[in-house]
Amino acid sequence: MTEQHGTLRHTMDKASDVMGGMMGRAKAKTAGATSTAAFIENATIGNRYEIEAAQIALKRSRSEGVRAAAQKMIVDHTAMTHQMHSALRMNETAGAPLPPENLDTRRAKLIEHLETAPDDAFDKTYLDQQVLAHKETHDLLSGFAQSGDNPQLRSLAAASDPVVLRHLAVMERLRAGDGG
Repeated sequence: MTEQHGTLRHTMDKASDVMGGMMGRAKAKTAGATSTAAFIENATIGNRYEIEAAQIALKRSRSEGVRAAAQKMIVDHTAMTHQMHSALRMNETAGAPLPPENLDTRRAKLIEHLETAPDDAFDKTYLDQQVLAHKETHDLLSGFAQSGDNPQLRSLAAASDPVVLRHLAVMERLRAGDGG
């Protein structure tokens, strides 16, 4: 009975992740596309989620490919976070808001789902989440790079988007079983 409960919970968690990913992409395409405040919030939380998820993957994944990709996520998303903080420090006089310190509810749930995923489903869960998250981040970065209201952050978004697209390609390849 406990195994059935765990399987049902994991299935419900996966459905929740997909719905959350779709909502996140919609939000990234609208509010995050022009507003500095929304961009900073979403980009900061996205980077924080990527780092936390990757740290879990380093501990739980059985795949060398997934662990290597997770290590790359930590390095690149930490660098993006530092670049954003640097851009914000240079832009303090423009009244840019401070980035949030915690994950939002949606991404905290994603982390919880990773932590509770069955061992034999962990890599798939991580990769499914990563594909959705990187599509959302691409939408956010490309939208803000084109229409954002802050020239310095537009530049940062444009420079960061190719990195995110490379991450997405790696995650899709790993998910298809061509690199794990």
